[in-house]
Amino acid sequence: MNRFSTLAAARSEPDAGGSLGTFFWSALAGVLVPAQVVLLGLIAQLLDNEGLSGTSVRLGSHLELPVPSWLVDQAPLRQLAELVVVSVFLAAIFCFAIWMNRRTADRRARSVVKSLHARLLRQSLRRAEFEGAAAQQVRAQTLIDQHLPNVQKGLSLWYRSIPRSVLILGTCVTLALLVNPWLALLAVLSGLMVWQLFRILREHDTDQLTDWELPRTRNRMAELVGQAPLLARLQADGLADTAFSSELETLYRRLAVEDEKRARLWPILFLASSVAIGVLILGLGVNLFGVQRGLSLPAGLVLGLALTGASVSSRRLSRLASQLRTSGRSSESVYLYLNRSGEMAPSEQRVGLGGLRDSVAIHDVSLNSSAGDAILSNLTLQLNPGSLVVLMGTDDVSSQALLELLMGFGRPSGGKVEIDGIPLLDVHPQALARNVMWVEPSGPIWEDTVLENLRGGDDSINNSDIRDTLESLGIYEQLQRLPESLNTILTPGDRSLGQEVTYALGIARAVLHRPPIILAKESSPPAEHVADDPCLKALKNLADQGSLVVVLPRRLQTLRLADRVILLNGPRLVGEGTHTDLLNDSDLYRHLNYLLFNPYRRRRSTIATDA
Repeated sequence: MNRFSTLAAARSEPDAGGSLGTFFWSALAGVLVPAQVVLLGLIAQLLDNEGLSGTSVRLGSHLELPVPSWLVDQAPLRQLAELVVVSVFLAAIFCFAIWMNRRTADRRARSVVKSLHARLLRQSLRRAEFEGAAAQQVRAQTLIDQHLPNVQKGLSLWYRSIPRSVLILGTCVTLALLVNPWLALLAVLSGLMVWQLFRILREHDTDQLTDWELPRTRNRMAELVGQAPLLARLQADGLADTAFSSELETLYRRLAVEDEKRARLWPILFLASSVAIGVLILGLGVNLFGVQRGLSLPAGLVLGLALTGASVSSRRLSRLASQLRTSGRSSESVYLYLNRSGEMAPSEQRVGLGGLRDSVAIHDVSLNSSAGDAILSNLTLQLNPGSLVVLMGTDDVSSQALLELLMGFGRPSGGKVEIDGIPLLDVHPQALARNVMWVEPSGPIWEDTVLENLRGGDDSINNSDIRDTLESLGIYEQLQRLPESLNTILTPGDRSLGQEVTYALGIARAVLHRPPIILAKESSPPAEHVADDPCLKALKNLADQGSLVVVLPRRLQTLRLADRVILLNGPRLVGEGTHTDLLNDSDLYRHLNYLLFNPYRRRRSTIATDA
């Protein structure tokens, strides 16, 4: 797909309505420009001859404009006044048409891209079953931050430029050819030669030196500045100074070459433009003085205005072509994501799930990213109900991907995941949603009251159970201080409650629903050490009551309380056991504990950051 076809795909979206209105205002603005040029030519002819006479006015060799009799019969001043009024009126209509064209173009572009956002959400839900949820977030961020805004910008510019700029270019070039074809061709050729010269000089000016070598040299100099104190301690006499001086000389030698190129660019262009203008002036002089029926000043004005309009519209079309290169690539990325789903069967013909009785079995599972990198490699585990399991790893992506597999997101490239002997891919997502609950620092919460966020659609949960659960987690009093207490409406991303409270709300939901499988990503520990963690205590109670609780830890107490710790090194399983067992047997586990949970290390990092 080239950039034009992909942009055409966006323009053919069902939400791209209002094409007739956009086309009308764009075409009207395009027609009014040459009309205004012709009218200004008439005004110039009137001023040059002190009035309009006869049935027509000749402007140049082939352009002859009819003059109505009612205008010829009036006094010159009256003629001038009426032509000026008409000119101002056309200018007002032109401005209104430009405004309406911009409004309708922007509205259509917004409508199309808004619908693409909605399709993006639906497609991410579909793809998550096969590729995992984390991968969808990364792709969606790129599409929403970069590609969709580029598509919107390209669509808006397309709707504003087509057909307006094409009409202006065509009609203005036609006017210039009618006035004097030789001068018009000379002007067009001169302009193309100057523009081509500019492009050649710019291409030579922008090369790998600017894009790659200069940043690399600066990065190397920054590294040398950082290494200089270490080299001095090693008594490497003048080594850092010598290397830095060498890189400095290289940098400024290259900058001098670049500055020399830029210094030549504009003088050469100015000289070329001056020569082109001089040739045009000589051509105009030949028509004015060397030929009996030469080019009049009004005709010269029309020629100049027509060529100006043509050059402006050409510049706009050139800008559109440049934007299409960017928007085309972005459009291809968007539609590639939206359309690559033929292999993805929806979640019909899946079976239900009646809780967790025996175990969650992971048999030789391998999972790769879209780039082919290993996320999980030949992983085999058995997770039993009634246990608190902690996942520790050197790569957060691998730990997160394992939890996503248990939620039904992602399709392993090898192996299988089973719940009580039933392949996870055969379980209906709604059945998984009833049996597997996800808890994270953001809750998660959705836009509804506190009570409805806790009930999650289950009206059998009564208010007394909710109150007891919130009190056990230590957040009831804080929630009661909200404007409407537990009937206060929460919104996703609202940080007014704080991370600890929103995480506790997610734990409270799990306590109230008691699902067979709970997957939790702990929130960051509070600034001050708390001996008793009510959220961790609640998770442990759920495990003691028969649930399988799997946690991504952020607190040392969680490791100590866990029935089992699973240790991953990248995509591979390298150890499992209790916290004490792994501390005794695994250097990697001890290192991770030091990096993540050593309070003195965190304190030094905080002091360094504050300093």
